[in-house]
Amino acid sequence: MGTNFHQLRIFHAVARLGSFSKAARELSISQPAVSTQVKALEGSMGGALLNRAQGGVRLTDTGSAVFEYAQRIFSLAEEMQSAVLEIQGLKSGRLTIGSSTTPGEYILPGLIGRFRKEYPGVEVSLSISNTQTIVERIHRRELNLGLAGAPIEEEGLRSFPYVSDEIVIIAAPDHPVADRTDLSMADLEGREFVLREPGSATREAAEGCLRGHGLAPRVTMELGSNEAVKRAVAAGLGLGMISKFGVVPDVVAGFIKVLDVKGWNCRRPLTVFYRDEPHLPAAQQAFLRLLQEERQAEGEEA
Repeated sequence: MGTNFHQLRIFHAVARLGSFSKAARELSISQPAVSTQVKALEGSMGGALLNRAQGGVRLTDTGSAVFEYAQRIFSLAEEMQSAVLEIQGLKSGRLTIGSSTTPGEYILPGLIGRFRKEYPGVEVSLSISNTQTIVERIHRRELNLGLAGAPIEEEGLRSFPYVSDEIVIIAAPDHPVADRTDLSMADLEGREFVLREPGSATREAAEGCLRGHGLAPRVTMELGSNEAVKRAVAAGLGLGMISKFGVVPDVVAGFIKVLDVKGWNCRRPLTVFYRDEPHLPAAQQAFLRLLQEERQAEGEEA
């Protein structure tokens, strides 16, 4: 039984995306062509690989086995290409990064810019999602590495803290406590807060710090991004808790103020994580070197 790798790649796209139409769009071919190639692969494998159902497709037992092998085959192909690029010099390639919101919005764009200046031929993509989704996509080899606002301890992954992040309490300039210089943790009791959505690493860290002082925020609004939280706080809808990395421009512009609250010290690590494998793609190795150099430089400045 010979394997047609063109057919295998098309099947892999359908199984990964859960849809013939999505696979057709990603591969820039027609949907009938996708169906034809998958049927041909099923013929060579001697059985159905996918069950067509309303709303998508499901893998058969045989399809699951073929998909797992396809993942490994294409991953090895990428490693082979990476090894060749490493020998020839990193003049091309692809790097895929996943990130939670805070590092994805405020840290990685600058890092990627510096990386691209050194390696302009490398294509870089950045996906912002929750940490668990990033972990799963790294395991599935859809992403090379991730950056999240929490420690990562996961079998099959390596990690290191990149930088320490400070979560600050913010208010509108005309908020009743904005100009107070004698604020204590007790002054936060009963105050209205605008926070990120449940599951956000920023929110979990901030609420954990409040609990350490015996406080629970009175949450009046939950929002899905740091920028939305800042806009709501600036509009006077409540206090907010957000990464210090994300507030500097807004403070300088006078939209919000960072409160100086006696006893408030809320920090968390921003963690880099990736598959624990002996050989990593050349582009990934180069980006990890950049992160380590930046980390070392931050430590020396501190």
